Amino acid sequence: MINFMKKNSWINNSIRLNKEKQYLFFAILFLFFALPAKATMCPDGSYVNANECTMAPDGSYVGGNNATMAPDGSYVGGNNTTMAPDGSYVGGTQATMCPDGSYVGGNTCHLMPDGTYK
Repeated sequence: MINFMKKNSWINNSIRLNKEKQYLFFAILFLFFALPAKATMCPDGSYVNANECTMAPDGSYVGGNNATMAPDGSYVGGNNTTMAPDGSYVGGTQATMCPDGSYVGGNTCHLMPDGTYK
């Protein structure tokens, strides 16, 4: 009887562990599909966090449907430019620091396939 209970206990622990793995799997899967980055590859091989690339007058590509010139002469996507704490300019009304120390416009950093944040 004791061996049977031990065996049953092992089976119950195994089922519980598998359920925990299943919950983790579905949680990760949900995050993957619920929070996708809009990584679009531009003709020069760079990525933007938008559905489309727009070529700026200097030949660089920005995300969105228009390029706005920042005070330092660089171009950002969108209608607004915001100066980040490091002196760079980002599109939008808010600059957010990403894990690699760079800044992006908006409140969320999205990791692009090339390892940069947009």
